Amino acid sequence: MLGLKWDKLAGVTTDGCPNMTGKNVGLLKRMQDVTEMNPVQKLTFLHCIIHQEVLCKTVLKINHVVDAVSKTVNLIRARALNHRQFVALLEENESEHGDISYHSNVRWLSLVKVPKSVWDLRDQIQNFCGKKGHDILELSDEDWMADLGFTVDVTALMNELNVKLQREGLFVHEMYSAVTAFMRKLQLLSSQVKDNILTHLPTLKEATRSADQLHKYSSKLEAQG
Repeated sequence: MLGLKWDKLAGVTTDGCPNMTGKNVGLLKRMQDVTEMNPVQKLTFLHCIIHQEVLCKTVLKINHVVDAVSKTVNLIRARALNHRQFVALLEENESEHGDISYHSNVRWLSLVKVPKSVWDLRDQIQNFCGKKGHDILELSDEDWMADLGFTVDVTALMNELNVKLQREGLFVHEMYSAVTAFMRKLQLLSSQVKDNILTHLPTLKEATRSADQLHKYSSKLEAQG
């Protein structure tokens, strides 16, 4: 449509969504099929720097936290009656939180508010779900709660980075500097967590955590950095 020639194509950057990266019918696969007719032409496929930090979900290994949080929130909000009753409970107890954020699978980083809501409303959620006959066992598990606190703090840090990377008018070198600065920060946090210094991880600081857990969190932060 723009009159561009395939032999001028050198690289493609995507956000990793399936319709772009699918093995069989993804756009990148189709581009590769076209350029393979020219053995001299080599394509470079890159993951967009703005979305690249999402890849650390694999390193964090927090699916057990995200899944339990999602199940809990969906239990409250999936049915209108449950949701209205929960909001009424918060109003009755004069909670500073008027509601709990809804879970969405669209963007993983958008979940940053959901674990935070569950952490802040953990007592009310436990009370409400218990009355409904759905005890949330994870909320009584100190190890899981420590993992939740860690998840809340780390996803908040990553969300700050995401916001910085999406500012208007940024050049690539500025985005790269923001990412490298974030990686250095993670290295610093890793060493601090190992020594039980949790100044920059306030939610985790509130949780009951063991030395083994601190070592685990330190290793995760180091792996990300």
